[in-house]
Order: sequence, then structure tokens, then C-alpha cells
Amino acid sequence: MTGDGAFLPLAGIRVIDFTRLLAGPYATMTLAELGADVIKVEQPGIGDETRHWGPPFVHGASAYFHAINRGKRSIALDLTDAADREVAHRLIGSADVLVESFRPGVAERLGIGPAAMRERFPRLVYASISGFSPNGPLAAEPGTAVTVEAESGLMRVTGYEGADPVRSGVAMVDIATGMSMINGVLAALLERTRTGAGRRLEFSLFATALSSLGTVIAATSAGGPPSKPWGSSHPSIVPYRAFAAADGSVVLGATNDAMFARLVGALDLGEALGGARWAGNQARVEGRDELEAALAARVGGLTLDEVVTRLKAARVLVARVRSPEEAAAGEQAAALGLIEHDDGVSIARSALGTNGTAHLPRAPQLDADGAALRAEVGA
Repeated sequence: MTGDGAFLPLAGIRVIDFTRLLAGPYATMTLAELGADVIKVEQPGIGDETRHWGPPFVHGASAYFHAINRGKRSIALDLTDAADREVAHRLIGSADVLVESFRPGVAERLGIGPAAMRERFPRLVYASISGFSPNGPLAAEPGTAVTVEAESGLMRVTGYEGADPVRSGVAMVDIATGMSMINGVLAALLERTRTGAGRRLEFSLFATALSSLGTVIAATSAGGPPSKPWGSSHPSIVPYRAFAAADGSVVLGATNDAMFARLVGALDLGEALGGARWAGNQARVEGRDELEAALAARVGGLTLDEVVTRLKAARVLVARVRSPEEAAAGEQAAALGLIEHDDGVSIARSALGTNGTAHLPRAPQLDADGAALRAEVGA
């Protein structure tokens, strides 16, 4: 943690959150961690559907929901009802930022579209999150992490060659889209201090996914081989992947020639992998199968402790492959203060949490703050 005191740069900023699922709620929760007052607007009786994405369920909702909706206030509004829509407009009028993740055209039909809201509230920063954006031939398609990973090509470079396509182990495209939205909102708020005007912002999971493939797209367009899944390997660095030890898995790598020489010495592989043949990375990439087979045989005969101890002593890239549960309970997470505990539930803070951001209270029950918020805006 930093020693500069609480980091709450968004204190006094109000965010009206019409998002659901993952990307938007994660982003608005992070804004709350930065000090913003986040008001989550949900459908009466149902709320954000991730409330029901379980088991497990804790404190009246799914653990999934609690992980990405802390620090918010909840109000249930039926935007097809004129009275509730007026409450929504009053809340929006009191806010600095509106974030929504409706399908293209839905916000307009519900009376909270960007053109109308920004005309009425010109200082408003209006940010939208969608699967494929409102533009292009895929605009109307359902845009979830799995469909976006498929359409963007991300799924084709994940997993192992010859196996079924694999989605990411967690919805990193959603998280990255949420972080992009945070960057855009913060920049727009900064711009507003100079211009006095808000801004319309759009973010899509597809744009995030395709952008994340930038190095792959550049390499293939420059004459490199067609893209494919590499498992835990790297297309242009060898060795750089996971290997099975006698009692678990370990990742190791040599990012330059000197490190590779140290790796060979540390694992007593001079006879198999020493000498001029393997001295350069290009030769190692071209001889990937033979080199990795020799490494796999050697590492498989050692324990995790033996591999890690030898390679760390030789200043070679190495790490144990841990489970999320092990990492969350580990010393590094504790040193950074990344895991909080709420009545037996472990909650991961955002990466900004190491900078002194707010410790957020539990995610709200549906409409828990409805009466208070209606009173605040005189409804």
C-alpha cells in the first residue's frame, strides 16, 4: 500500500449505473472504489440477473454478484412507467456520469438515450457498453464474452492446437472493457473541467478483444505464420511455457540467450541443450519440439521445490502454477491487501486497491436504497 493517505479522487462525483452482467458493474464498482457515489438502477423484482447466477449464494444474492457490485446503492425502477422514468431523470440530473449496457436502441426507447439526456444535461458524461457496438453488421447480435471471443478470433488462439476451441478461464474481455470505460470516463471528466461539457463515449467487448490481439494481427500481416493456439507457450520465445514436475506444474522461460544458458546449467542439461546449436532464440524456436521434450523429461523427474529453487538461484524465469484459491490465500496477496473477507466470503479488490482506494461495503440488496434516493431527488 502507498503511504500517501486515502486515494479518493472521485469523491463528490455521482454515477448512475444502468449496467448489468460483468463489464459495466465491474467498472462502476471500481469508480466507487475511487470515491464515486454509484447508484445502481435495476429492474423491479428481478434486478441484475447476476444476482441469480449461483450457487453459491451469500447474503441474499450470488457470490458472483457480490464480487462486482460492492459499494453501490440500489434503486429499482421500471423505466416503462412514466413516474419511475421521471425518478430516473431526476437521478440523472443529479449525476456527473451515466453508464448503460442496454442493447442498441433500448435506452432511447426507455427515454434515457444519449442524445436526449445530453441535450437536457449538457455536463453529463454518458458511457455505453455493448457487445459489438451500435455500428456494423454485428450490432444487433448478443454480445457476451463467449460470442465476442469467437467472433474476434481470440478463441482461436486460446487452448491447444487440434483441440476444441477454448474460452478464457475468466471473462477478461469484460474486465478489460470495463477498465477501458474507466479510462474514458476519467478522461472525459478531466476534459469537462476545461470545457464545461460532458461527452458521449462508447465501448464494446469486440473492440477490446480485437485490440488485445494487436501483436498477433501485426505478426501475421507482416508475413508471419497463421495464428493458432499455443497452449501456455509463446510463438516466438522458447522455452516459455508450463511443464509438469513430479508433484505439480511450473512455468519457466528464457527471454534471452544468457538466461537460457543459466537454465541449462541449473537443470544439468548441458549435454542435451548446451553448445552452439541452441545458443540463439531463433534456433530454439525452430527446434521447439526437441528442446521442449528434453526440458519436459528433466523437469518431470524433479519436484516443484527442486525446480523452483534451482532456477531462482540461477536467475531464470520460474513460477509455480497455483490455483486461484492458493493465490488469494498467499503471502503476496496479503502483502498487497488485495483480499478482503466479508462473513466468510473472500472478496478481491481491484488492482487500484494497492493505492489506498476505498474499502467498499457489501453489495446492496435489490432496491435497498430506493426510498432514500427518491427522497433525495424529491420524488
